[in-house]
Amino acid sequence: MLLRNRILVPSSERKRSGGSCAYNFSEAQGERALNRFSSLTAVRRKALQTFLHALNGAGYAAEVLRLKGRALQQATAKNLEFPTGPLMGVLQREHGPLFLALDAPSLDASATRRLRNDLVVVCPLLGLLAPNDQVPEYRCAVGAQIPGFGSLHALWKPHLSIALDRLGRGRRVYSFLPARLQALWAQSNTAAEMVHVVFARVKADGRLQVDHAASQGLAGEMIRVILSAQHTAPEDLSSFRSSAGHQLRPELCKALGRDRTLVFVR
Repeated sequence: MLLRNRILVPSSERKRSGGSCAYNFSEAQGERALNRFSSLTAVRRKALQTFLHALNGAGYAAEVLRLKGRALQQATAKNLEFPTGPLMGVLQREHGPLFLALDAPSLDASATRRLRNDLVVVCPLLGLLAPNDQVPEYRCAVGAQIPGFGSLHALWKPHLSIALDRLGRGRRVYSFLPARLQALWAQSNTAAEMVHVVFARVKADGRLQVDHAASQGLAGEMIRVILSAQHTAPEDLSSFRSSAGHQLRPELCKALGRDRTLVFVR
């Protein structure tokens, strides 16, 4: 069966600096071309207000950002500039291993079109972001706890579940989300197929160990392959070999109903 793909990836803590000051984030939220998920705008504003108040007015920067010293000072200052900070497209702003390995500028025209249409970034602060959405530089860890409020995940979960049910409806969803962000989607089985990818290595004693540290960069490599065709299915990834040598191990893969787990081992 030919299914359109939806690709879910996490935002990264590492961001590029710079951007345009032609308009601010609030103004960009009112433009459909700069804010694809406008149905989340009101919740996004509440999350931002809560987050920024905790850093400034409530003085909880260290607890929320989980940083110390100069790193804390820099991250706090950058976050407090959020309302008026220069904007940049999400694909350009994100600077973590996944996005570096994805190397979007080097994709051909067809793959770039699929990237812009099918990729969704899940962010603990801003909810869902499309590749072309305009955002300032900021820093917010997954699972950040705000004293007196709790986790922003509790705020986001009901809204993201509705949005992701809609975005996944009738599609094959490739999820490269860590468990904490995947948990924000209380699925209603609207997706035709859910595909999770695990990268692992063989330890000296023969047991498998998940490659958590390298998984995001490896995910970026795989997403390039998924974007190479309109209907890339799990079977089409059987010949994938990562730069570190991960290859599919069919005997370790699992399938249960619409859920599939692909295991690649080096």
